Amino acid sequence: MQPFNKYYPPDWTPEKGSVNKFVGKHPLGDRARKIDQGILVVRFELPFNIWCTSCNNHVGKGVRYNAEKKKIGNYYSTPIWQFRMRCHLCSHWIEIHTDPKNTEFVVIDGAKRKVEEWKEEDTEVIKLQDQETKEKLESDPIYRLEHGVKDKQVEKESLPKLTQLQHLQESQWSDPYARSQQLRRKFREQKKLDKLENDETEKLRDKHSLHIPLLPESSNDRLEAKKVDYSDPNEIEQRKLEKSVSGLFSKTSTKKNTATLSSSTTTTSNAARDLRDRAAMRTRLKTDPFLQQSSSGSSTGLFRKKNDESKLNNVMVRPNKKIRIDKDNDQEGNKNTNNKPSSSNGLVSYASSSSSDDDEDDEG
Repeated sequence: MQPFNKYYPPDWTPEKGSVNKFVGKHPLGDRARKIDQGILVVRFELPFNIWCTSCNNHVGKGVRYNAEKKKIGNYYSTPIWQFRMRCHLCSHWIEIHTDPKNTEFVVIDGAKRKVEEWKEEDTEVIKLQDQETKEKLESDPIYRLEHGVKDKQVEKESLPKLTQLQHLQESQWSDPYARSQQLRRKFREQKKLDKLENDETEKLRDKHSLHIPLLPESSNDRLEAKKVDYSDPNEIEQRKLEKSVSGLFSKTSTKKNTATLSSSTTTTSNAARDLRDRAAMRTRLKTDPFLQQSSSGSSTGLFRKKNDESKLNNVMVRPNKKIRIDKDNDQEGNKNTNNKPSSSNGLVSYASSSSSDDDEDDEG
């Protein structure tokens, strides 16, 4: 195949040497145009990332150039090569040399190397043997024999585990179609839950006009929510009632108020004192007529209105009726007032229900 498409001049004969020598050309063609200076044009690939010092552009690893290759020295018997190429972004010359001593390339001029240093542990490379063990295996035959015996022992110990893992793998994936169905079923269920959660989140955002994404609930959110203690709606009315029942300078009121204020964080330790305070409050409610009249119009939850009357443990609280007194019966009224105590609004009638009915019949 080589002789095809090759031109032989008519005056050339094999005695005159090769065709290139007869024509006066180098076998490498234009690549050897500077061969008299020891320079050969080769295809050079950057071994690392560099920054061009002329245009300050980044040139990535693996970019290829037509570089001028030249031998500039030796390290013992190994030649040191020089590669010169032009930056494809600014036509600035970049020079790189080989370093046989450290087995790497060195940037000499026109660019600077991008520093990328890491350890083997960072690249997650598994080291089967360290350098010291390698040297011992190569130089010490006794150590090599002992190491082989240890390797066989480790193989025997790890064989049951490997067999167990193999059986487990075979049992789990003996039927790939059934396993795929299980996985897809779980994915569908999780997709439905995610859709419901997303809908609830969107409703909450629309309700409060939020334009920010809401994160899912976390364990810290649950703990913070449990720390919040919401007060009872009737707590304010209960406090008002306790203040009205307790004395102005009584010690029980201060103790009770401090207990109610601290009940949001800690429970009271003395249940007997709490019970005594409740009993005193209810006793005073039953015996004090002014408190009964004031509490009848308030919605504290202790009284219930029925037919415009309030009843609490056989005690009837109702307003007194207005009686019209004629001028003719003025004297008789004065005599009756001397015998009966005058009734005023706000006092409580402690008469039984039967006596109250008799009084109504007399007035009728």
